[in-house]
Amino acid sequence: MTDNFDVVVIGGGTAGLVTASGCARLGRKVALIEREKLGGDCLWTGCVPTKALVATARLIHQLRHADAYGLDPQEVRVTPKAIMDSMRAQRHAIEHHDDPEKFRSLGVDVIFGNAKLVSRSEVDVDGRRLAAKDIVIATGTRTAVPPIDGLAEHGFLDHASFLNQDAFPSSLLILGGGAIGIEFAQMFRRFGSEVTVVEMGEEIINKEDAAVIAHVRTMLTDEGIVIRTGWSAKSVRIDGGRKAIRIENKLGETMELRVDEIFVASGRRANTENMGLETIGVKTDRGFITVDKYLQTSVPRIWACGDVHGGMQFTHVAAYEAVKLVRNMLFPGRAAVSYDDIPWGLYTDPEVGHIGMTEGEAVKKHDGVRCYSVEMAEVDRAVVDRTTAGFLKLVCDKRGRILGAHALCANASTLIETLVLARKKKMTVSQLASLVSPYPSLADALQKAASLYYQDLAKGWLGSVGKWIAKRSQ
Repeated sequence: MTDNFDVVVIGGGTAGLVTASGCARLGRKVALIEREKLGGDCLWTGCVPTKALVATARLIHQLRHADAYGLDPQEVRVTPKAIMDSMRAQRHAIEHHDDPEKFRSLGVDVIFGNAKLVSRSEVDVDGRRLAAKDIVIATGTRTAVPPIDGLAEHGFLDHASFLNQDAFPSSLLILGGGAIGIEFAQMFRRFGSEVTVVEMGEEIINKEDAAVIAHVRTMLTDEGIVIRTGWSAKSVRIDGGRKAIRIENKLGETMELRVDEIFVASGRRANTENMGLETIGVKTDRGFITVDKYLQTSVPRIWACGDVHGGMQFTHVAAYEAVKLVRNMLFPGRAAVSYDDIPWGLYTDPEVGHIGMTEGEAVKKHDGVRCYSVEMAEVDRAVVDRTTAGFLKLVCDKRGRILGAHALCANASTLIETLVLARKKKMTVSQLASLVSPYPSLADALQKAASLYYQDLAKGWLGSVGKWIAKRSQ
């Protein structure tokens, strides 16, 4: 017997939940299949629990530096189980948003089990056959474990397995200097661990602006984190109860590091195995599902959104894509997905906010690129809050159009939103300079940075006048 639906969604993370609820609210009969628990990586092992831990680590750091606020510095006693229990309590306070009954109340048939595509319009879930006009794959990703000799044999942590523990390692080596690796590096260090980051690339967080990378690297090393870029791990062995990792650089030089634990943060792998994709012709690239600009796969009426197709792997991007997918799937005409105005945040302390091009990217594509930066030490609110580390940088073309913006400061992930709107509305930097912000606020940094445009303009005008006077005097 086959159960018929309008839409079958595979995967109960952000992309799948937004897709399923959107279709149900539009009157479609929807089945949502999830292998474990609704909420996906974001709720259980990603954004929610890790940012709860980041908040605790930030408070520990503030207490240790309480003299900046006129108080006695405190040596904080770190109790791992209490910290982890607090994190889980915050996660529990949020998880009701993804309760299965909430989606069932919308008319979604929530099914727990393993899904496999058996035709272009049918899915098998542990023996139950579902048929639908449209099928959406939103199964997400997991940690990609690098092929390092002895790593699997001797064990390791990643962000998911660590969150199930109630202990912090005394020392650890983090494989990977991307967002996950760097956030955990600072967090572990503030919890008292000795931390070394090994990144095979030339730089950490290499999608960020060069100025951001330099500041973050200095910030982390000042906190006692060892960062080794241009090195890759080759093997792991046990030596006296500790893990000995042999690393090698591009010159062939090697060294061995001994730590209590290894934390893998070196990339992501799509959850697409054993789904029958190859049987029905859904194309993949390195395991990630290939989609067009409308989020349709190589097979008509089979779609994919969220991390599983290997694009920008953020919760807010998954939600954005799901909204676009529902529109393209259910209504005439199609709207292409655009990532031009998609921001992201890096949740170090202080945070990083990113929108658009870096200075390096802009210079390659545009002539006359101009950058306007203000240090947070020049922003009164940052001074009184004792959060002067960092800066705000605007990257503009010669006509003052905002090509990109980069913030390294407290609440940067919130501050950057004004610049997202400015880019989306195609505001120039001169228009941004005319905005009035409450005083004192961190938003004052936006106006200060944008106002540098007029200084730049004045210098150019004075230079032209000077040349004209010199020419006339000859």
